[in-house]
Amino acid sequence: MAKRVRRDLLALISVLVIYYAAPVGDLPSIGGVILSVFGLLIGLGVLVWLIVRQLRQLVGSRVDDPDVRADSLILLIFVIVPLFSLGYFALEQADDTQFAELSTKTDALYFTLSTLGTVGFGDVHATGQLARVLVIIQITFDLVFVAAVVSVLTTHIRRRAAARSGSSDTE
Repeated sequence: MAKRVRRDLLALISVLVIYYAAPVGDLPSIGGVILSVFGLLIGLGVLVWLIVRQLRQLVGSRVDDPDVRADSLILLIFVIVPLFSLGYFALEQADDTQFAELSTKTDALYFTLSTLGTVGFGDVHATGQLARVLVIIQITFDLVFVAAVVSVLTTHIRRRAAARSGSSDTE
């Protein structure tokens, strides 16, 4: 369990490094470009390693293993959330009429997570048609993702309940 938490934490840190290092819009100074490229390469290297490792686990595991499925969903969310966030931020940088109150990468990450969590505070919202299409795509992904999480959790809970009832029958 501790190994899984460390791996997930490493994946999260790698994704955040990549996310904040990714240049969007105007390029910064030469030092900023070098730092961004260095951060991107390190983050991408770690992320690729984690994805390959997860794929090997998926191939080598039972089809119905909820732990491997849960790990895969966690890794998927670590990849998808920053991609949507970068998409929102890049769209806003290209056309500042697409979103209201979205001006930083943190704003974009906040908007993506509040959309994923179906919170929708309303402070940051899509105003342009292209932004709304991108949000519709994210909401569709979120619905499928939430259904997959519910499926994995339900399977896990059922197995634990069956294991407990099976062990209590033998006692």
